[in-house]
Amino acid sequence: MGYEHNPARESLPSAASEALVSAWYRMQVQNAHLLQRLAVEHELNPIDLRALKFLGVDESPRTPKELATFLQVGSSLVSAVIERLESRQFIHRAPNPQDRRSTLLHLELRGVQVVEQLRSLYGRALSGLFGHPDQDAIVTATNQIEEGLRDAASF
Repeated sequence: MGYEHNPARESLPSAASEALVSAWYRMQVQNAHLLQRLAVEHELNPIDLRALKFLGVDESPRTPKELATFLQVGSSLVSAVIERLESRQFIHRAPNPQDRRSTLLHLELRGVQVVEQLRSLYGRALSGLFGHPDQDAIVTATNQIEEGLRDAASF
């Protein structure tokens, strides 16, 4: 289901919807600037940084196939991303104990440092919300945004 069919979105008054979408859009523009700065600082291209972000979501190792699905690229391009990141010691491959034909991707210290730097920068940007009386509602709204973006990306 695409985001356009979200009943919650359709129930908002159009002026409120436009203000929310505009605020979200401006925030995304600033996020793009932040990501570009981080990519330049670490001499990464945008797809390599996206790969590190995906691999750093949690501590679970990922397969090359999962990374390709996330990046929405074919196996040859994801192989090139993995090769670049591995040669620069951002990630390493290890045998997959559940599937001998597959490998698992793990962040190396350099990759962890990039992800931690990004999380720290996000923390600084969000610091005004820490301890906010409506913090639980903000977390709930953020989770709903994540779900809406996931739905929108799967159109």
